[in-house]
Amino acid sequence: MVGALMVALTWGASAANAQSNDDLDQAARVVFHAGSEAFAAGDYQTALDRFQQAYDLSSRPVLLYNIATCLDRLRRDEEAVAAFNRYLEAVPDAHDRAEVEARVSVLQAGIDERNAEREARELREREAEEERARLAREAAERERREREEASSGLHAGIPLGVGGAALVLGGLIVWSGLDAVSRNDEFEAYATSPGANFAEAEVLFDDVLDAEFRTNLLIGLTAGVAATAAVLAIFTDWSFGKGDDDADDETAPADVGDNDMDDVEPEPATAEVHEVHEVHEVHWMPSAGPARGGAMFGVMGSF
Repeated sequence: MVGALMVALTWGASAANAQSNDDLDQAARVVFHAGSEAFAAGDYQTALDRFQQAYDLSSRPVLLYNIATCLDRLRRDEEAVAAFNRYLEAVPDAHDRAEVEARVSVLQAGIDERNAEREARELREREAEEERARLAREAAERERREREEASSGLHAGIPLGVGGAALVLGGLIVWSGLDAVSRNDEFEAYATSPGANFAEAEVLFDDVLDAEFRTNLLIGLTAGVAATAAVLAIFTDWSFGKGDDDADDETAPADVGDNDMDDVEPEPATAEVHEVHEVHEVHWMPSAGPARGGAMFGVMGSF
């Protein structure tokens, strides 16, 4: 009696489990067909969601292939590679293993290339930032030197202005000297002439003395101004900003900044192997065992 009861309970549990599996298979079948229709319509995101739901319900490894194919179409290469590898692990003797491995190689090559480009771009950005920082430091150093030079050296216009005044005074010396010579000649001519008046001669002689005094005064003043100009020239900065211009030319970079090519999206990797074009069809057929309640998935054909 007890044995019969145990058999009945076992049979009842198996039947309940089979019914549950049938319900899961039915739900998986519905979302799978919805995913297939979405894939055929080019709606790969919806197809991915439906195939993932079907896999969660049934755990059929063939659906990993379909999931990977959708990820591939969506250009989510890293995820596609992971899904393809899971498919190959779940189905070691898959009839399309060589094709899948070839596609994985293509995707991985593209991933590696993009990673290398990203690292190179980040390196260029770091180098550009370092270059900008170096230029900023050099500019600050030049500004500091300019302030120091401005506080320690005279502007070149000062001694040049004083020197110009000395030249003007030199011209006055020439005029005054010629005037003194002329007055002296006039005095001598009058003084040696017959009937010269002593008083008039004395006036002319005083004019000669005044002209000579004026000339000597201008000579002394010019000498003092010239000496002042010479002293000022010793303490004057005569670079006229040429050193700063040369420094600017030496430190100016040819082109500091982001490369225009950095913003260009990399082209998808290509290879001689063709891309996956279709998803695997999941066929539903009677089951040979009771574990799945009378239905199971099978892989029939390729993409």
